Amino acid sequence: MKLSETAKEVIALAEAIRNYWDAELPKRHPDYPLVHPGEDSGPPPPEEKKLRDFLASLPEEAIYQLALIMHLGRGDFGTDNLARHYEALKRTFGKSERAATQMMEKAPLAGYLADGLAELKKSGIDVDHLTFASVSSGS
Repeated sequence: MKLSETAKEVIALAEAIRNYWDAELPKRHPDYPLVHPGEDSGPPPPEEKKLRDFLASLPEEAIYQLALIMHLGRGDFGTDNLARHYEALKRTFGKSERAATQMMEKAPLAGYLADGLAELKKSGIDVDHLTFASVSSGS
């Protein structure tokens, strides 16, 4: 699967999760957006498990690439020297599972990924040819 297709799948699932919580949380919490201890937010949407399982099925490189796109979309860095940022993310997370967990915890994940993809496109970078396998960790 191309990285662009993978990102679109993650975006669709993340949007469904966000839409679910945007609809459910105000119904379950009288002072929403404040959520008080002991208040029940209800069961998670089925898309949450689908996203977790989908991310778990991806190769390590794809997880780090998605994390890179997410951080780019958040504005953590620009498109210059993406290889250095990619290596820094890999060192920071250590394991791709940690990167996937961090992505799952971001409510605006879909927006971050969409913005990151837009930044890559604006810079003339083809997301489907985004590879850093040959980059050494000293870069």
